[in-house]
Amino acid sequence: MKKTNLIINIFFIVFTFFSCKNISKKEANTNENKIESSSEIPSKYYGNFHVRVETEATTTGMASISYYFTINEKGAYLETNAYHEPIRCNGRYRGKMNNNILELFYIGIEQNCENNYSNFKIKNEGDKFYIQGLGGEGTFNVWIELESKITSF
Repeated sequence: MKKTNLIINIFFIVFTFFSCKNISKKEANTNENKIESSSEIPSKYYGNFHVRVETEATTTGMASISYYFTINEKGAYLETNAYHEPIRCNGRYRGKMNNNILELFYIGIEQNCENNYSNFKIKNEGDKFYIQGLGGEGTFNVWIELESKITSF
């Protein structure tokens, strides 16, 4: 019985290890080139934006992530500050317009941040901007209003 459980556990670990997809440098460059050759970011999206999202209650307070985006003709740059959350996927993003929504794709050097789907989506309604892809399970698919900042951060 113990031997069977051990074999099953080893099989599961080996299977999990080999089924994790590691993006090779060649695949990453292909994805980056694909995004770079996409349409330009419309000037109405240019600026400095920020938003804060609460993620979960902890024993010492509410965990949260603050996102700071700079968007211009060259692409987008993200910097985050977090309380009780990991800081990840900071850096450069390329923009691509898709059905009047700006999609941002990570092109930095952090592992596990780059993928075939956009990391964030930004839409414009009147004079307001909304973003999708923030936080965790409770907020990831919700459109949250971005606050515009005139000064850089």
